[in-house]
Order: sequence, then C-alpha cells, then structure tokens
Amino acid sequence: MDVWRRSPAVTVPRPGAALAAPEPAVRPVVLLAGVSVLYGVAQLLLVSPYLGIGWDEAVYASQVAPHAPPAVFSAPRARGVPLLVAPVVAVTDSVFVLRLYLTVLSVAALFGAFYVCLRVRADHVVPLAALLFGGCWLTVFYGNQAMPNLYVALAAVAATGFLVLAGRSRPAPVGLAATLAVMSLMRPSDALVAAAALAVGALALVPRRLPAVLAAIVAGLAVGWGQWAIEAQASFGGFATRLRDAGEHNAMGWSVSFLEHARALDGPTLCRFGADCGPVSPVALIWWLAIPMMAALGLWVAWREHRLPPMLLAAGTGVAMALPYLFYVDYAAPRFLTPAYALLSLPVAEAAVAGLRLRRLVAVAVIAGLLAHLGLQGAYAYGHGVGNRHGRDDIGRAAAELRSLGVRPPCLIYGENGVQIGYLLGCDSQGVIQRFAQRLPARIRQALEGRTQVVAVHKDLRLPPYMLTWVETDLSGPWTARFARR
Repeated sequence: MDVWRRSPAVTVPRPGAALAAPEPAVRPVVLLAGVSVLYGVAQLLLVSPYLGIGWDEAVYASQVAPHAPPAVFSAPRARGVPLLVAPVVAVTDSVFVLRLYLTVLSVAALFGAFYVCLRVRADHVVPLAALLFGGCWLTVFYGNQAMPNLYVALAAVAATGFLVLAGRSRPAPVGLAATLAVMSLMRPSDALVAAAALAVGALALVPRRLPAVLAAIVAGLAVGWGQWAIEAQASFGGFATRLRDAGEHNAMGWSVSFLEHARALDGPTLCRFGADCGPVSPVALIWWLAIPMMAALGLWVAWREHRLPPMLLAAGTGVAMALPYLFYVDYAAPRFLTPAYALLSLPVAEAAVAGLRLRRLVAVAVIAGLLAHLGLQGAYAYGHGVGNRHGRDDIGRAAAELRSLGVRPPCLIYGENGVQIGYLLGCDSQGVIQRFAQRLPARIRQALEGRTQVVAVHKDLRLPPYMLTWVETDLSGPWTARFARR
C-alpha cells in the first residue's frame, strides 16, 4: 500500500496513480538533518554537558562501569540503558564525556527514526514533526542523559514507519524487529503495548505480509523480554516474583493520574515521594490540550487527502503507549509520555503543514503557534537544566570533599543521593529517598562486619538511633557526613 507519499498542495493522487508534485525547494532529508543538528545544539546550550550524573543514570552506568560497584538494580529496570552507555562508561568515568556521547547518539537516533518515516512520506511533514518533538523540553533535557524513554519514543516512531514500509519492502520487517528489540531492551512494558498496537495496525495496512510482520514483532519482543525473564530467574526469584515486585515498585494498579501529569507538565521530573508538584500551569495546560486537538485535525487532513492509515497508526500507537501511565501508574513523571509526544508529532505536523498552505492569516497563526511551542519548551528545558545542575553540582562537591577526607574503596555510601556519590567515588551505595531505615539494613551490617568504610550522607533527614554514635563531619553546602568507620 502506497501511503505517506509526496502530494500536491490540495489533493493527493490515489494509490497507484502518478505523482505529479514538484520537488520541494529544500529536500526533506536536508531539512531533517538540519533539525537533528539543531536538536544537538539545543542540548548543549540549554542543558549543560557539565550536568552531573542523576540517580537513575548512576544506577544504569554502574552496571557496566569498571570503577564502581553495581548499584542496586530494582525489579522494573531493564538492561537497555547499560548497553547504551557501555562503550563510554567502560573506558572512562567522565560524566562530561558521557554527556557528549549521548548528545551525538540522540541526534543520530532522532535523524534515523524520522528518516524511516521520510522513506514513506517524502515531504515537509516529517522534518516538521521531528522539529516539534525535538523541541519538547523533555526531549532536549533528556537528550544527553542515560535514560530509556527517549529511545523508546524514537524506536516507536521508526517502528511505525517500518510497518508501513513492510507492504512494499522485504527488508522492512527486519527493521521492525530491530526497533522493537531496542524498545523491549529499554522498557519491556512499553514495547509490549506498542507491539499490540502495531499488530492491530498490521491487519489493516499489510495483510499480505502479516506472517512476516507478526514474526518480526514477536522476535523484537523476545530480545528484551527474554533477557528480562532470564535475569528474573537468576536474580529476582523467578519471572512472576519479579513482575509482582516491579508492579509494587511502580505503584501499578487501576488509577487515574491525569491531574498528576497535568501538574508535572512543567516539572518536576518526578511527581512522587512527597515531591511538591505545584499547581497546574495554565500555559502548560493549553500546550498539552493543543496536542490532541491538532492531532485530530491532522487525522482529518490525512483522511481528506487519502492517506489516513499511516497517520492513524502513529496516533493510535501513541495513545496506546500513554494509556498505561494515565490509568495504571499511580504517579507521574513527564518523561513517561515521551513516546506519545513523538508519535503524535506526525499528525500534528500534518495539520500544521496544511495550515501553512491556507490563507495568510491561518499560516501566520500556525507559525506563531510553532514559535510559541519552541519558546515555551525551550524555556522549560533551560530552567530544568539550570535547576538540576545546581543540585548535582552540590553532589559532586560532596563527593570531592569525601574523597579529600580519605573515603576510598572499599566503601559504602548510605543516604540521600548515595547512589550518585557512590558512583563518583567508586563505592558501593544504598540510596535513601525519604528516611533512613530504623533498623540497620543487612548490606550495611555486612559492610561493618567486613570493616568496609560506611558514610551516611544526608540533608534534612531524621537520623535513626544507630547512626547517632557515628562520627559526624560537616561538608559544604547542604550536606553532612557520618562515618561508621574512619
């Protein structure tokens, strides 16, 4: 089925008819390359490459870093991000080098994902969709961070393109399997939802290639889920036990978290563990509500121009990937909806391009909307970059001062942001989010018995009785340290 093809300004030839549209003044692939480069520049300007390492990043990186012991790897996590950062983390502990590596990688991933769609629809809609998605604060802020959601989103975009291409390209199912493998290694649950939506779409789009497409979907899922299941058996007491633990860790169960997601549209990055998510920002809410409205308009335009199926596939897959986080996870993190934003950028761009072809007043309104989107999201990205850098700089200074005090491996850092400090010092770690355990955890007892140096680093956390006898040392900034062994 020939869909997502170049079209004239008003009508689109029916499948099989000759395409008479003139070539665009600037080739779409050149525009896409330019958008991808701008995306990398935005990361470097708005989110400093000197940003310190985050909690989740330290957990992922420590799994493959030779300089630091692996941090506790909780049941819901998957091994995609450790594989992603392994080429750099295996040879250097520099967070700056890691940031530059991830910037380049995310730029290439953005270009590659939307280039697959460009193979299906060779006009300005695809580069504009890449600009819309690449301009989101989430995409910019997490572009050079070792987190899975961006790569799940871009793999989902590429997967929809490969599925449409499967109707006329024999190698396309291989690409579909590869993108689903990436997705399932990053976040197996997201991949499962995406695979279900893509399988339904395959029934309508590629009925003649259905066996090959379904085999590709199953093969892609098997990579990530197979690894997750093997690790569950080896380290988590079995597949069912790990699945249950993952559900408890992520507060999974029927719920409605629209309000939490609305409050987190402009931050914080995690609306959980007592974080003050603040009120709903009216400006951010208008932006959020504009997405489904523009996407619906884009689907209508696609229907009028006889190319609805691929746009409907992208929109349907995006909505399907958002539903579990809106109705089955009892807290919010803005990055959870990244795949939905990526996929919905395609019908939104369809509507925007159609608006640019209409009367001047409509075109001006569309351009103003695009500039407002980029300005608002850029401001959010910069604000989060600055705010997070201050906090992570404090963590880096605390680690440097502990090193100057003689903290060396073997050691264990126990406390708030203990995972990051442990990674920077090459120590084992036990992170604390809200409070210390009222009884000495087993890992800490074992460290003490082995005379491993233990340091509790904390900020405004109530100390349990067993820690009151530990030697206290003031650090600069908001940190203090208590040594169980000097």
